[in-house]
Amino acid sequence: MLGAVDHRETAFSPRAFREIYKFIAGREPDRIAITQEAQVKLGGLVTGTPGGVQTNRPVAGAAVEIYRVSPDTGERIGAAIHGSQSAEDGRWGPAEVDPSWYLEIVLASAGSTTTHFYRSPFPRSSDIVHLRAARPLGPADAGAGAIVLMSRPRGYFGLPRDVVLLDGKEPADVKSGVPTDSVATLRLSTAETGRGVAALFNQERIVARAWPASENRITVAELTY
Repeated sequence: MLGAVDHRETAFSPRAFREIYKFIAGREPDRIAITQEAQVKLGGLVTGTPGGVQTNRPVAGAAVEIYRVSPDTGERIGAAIHGSQSAEDGRWGPAEVDPSWYLEIVLASAGSTTTHFYRSPFPRSSDIVHLRAARPLGPADAGAGAIVLMSRPRGYFGLPRDVVLLDGKEPADVKSGVPTDSVATLRLSTAETGRGVAALFNQERIVARAWPASENRITVAELTY
């Protein structure tokens, strides 16, 4: 039992890492912080959402682009630093990035929502940066100029346990009490399309750009921690 650590955090949190390490190694870990690499290579699988249903089946021919972005505004810094198509087995990459760069990863594939993922810097290389298009636009999105999702795949949002702010406010669709929500949704007007939106979870802050829903695009601020 790890107290306020939620279901997913029992696998991914620093506190859980400490307990797992102690059990295997028989001693305390030398460090909890991630040791940064000088050069980082990223890759993974593209999987699908046919008909809005999430699957782990690979998607071939999906376009993957990566941009370095400003941590303060989410705006792109220069041209794409990576561009490729997923192979028959769904694999994309490798892409070489600096461990200090905030990133925008754009995923586009036939029949799916073009998804703009905004991520904190990757301190180490990984070949399991798996990409899956965001859900299709639905009736609840009708009339929205832009849709921004704040997503925490490796844990839940716990209120009042955590500081959870999307565009400066606690998301209305995150319930208080036992942590059960890992995604929050913000819908913006057409006039607000293109501006930066800050997603803050405890000490991790990501600024994403609100892409136009009229172009079948969704923005995802994907938290690492």
